[in-house]
Amino acid sequence: MKVKIQLLLVGIITILTSCIQNQEKNTEMKYTSAITFLYYNDFNYGIDFLENTLQLDLVMDQGFARVYQVNEKAYLGIVQNKDSSSVAGNTLFSLTTTNVEGEYQRVHQLEVYNMTEIKHFESIPLKSFFFDDKEGHKFEIQQFMKEEDVQQF
Repeated sequence: MKVKIQLLLVGIITILTSCIQNQEKNTEMKYTSAITFLYYNDFNYGIDFLENTLQLDLVMDQGFARVYQVNEKAYLGIVQNKDSSSVAGNTLFSLTTTNVEGEYQRVHQLEVYNMTEIKHFESIPLKSFFFDDKEGHKFEIQQFMKEEDVQQF
C-alpha cells in the first residue's frame, strides 16, 4: 500500500511539473504581432480596396508597401508586385519579434524550405528572414529597428 501511495505521489508531482513547464512555455510570447501581406499587380486598386472597401487605417507607408491596422495587434499589408513570380499565391505571413537572430537560430534547425539569411532593409528599417513550409506557403520573421515601429507592431 505504501509503495502504491508513493508511486501515486510521484505521478502527481510529474504531472504538476509538466503542467507548470507548459504554462511557462505558453506565457513566453515569441511574436508581438502579425502582418499578412497581399501582393497586388494593380497597387492603386489594392490601396483603394483596403482604404475604401475595408475602411482600414494606414499605419505605415513605405511607397512600395503599405500596412493597415485591423485591430490592436493584427495588420494587413499590401505590396506592389513587380514580378508576378516573386511570391507564389501572392500572400506572405509576417511575424514580428524582438529577437530575429534568436528566431533565425531556432527556425534554422527545423524542417523549413528556401530559408534566406537575415536581411537588413535600411529603408523600412527592419531585419528579417524568409522561408516556406513544405506546401509552399511563404513566411517572414521580422524585427523592426525604429522605436516607434517597435511600439506599433
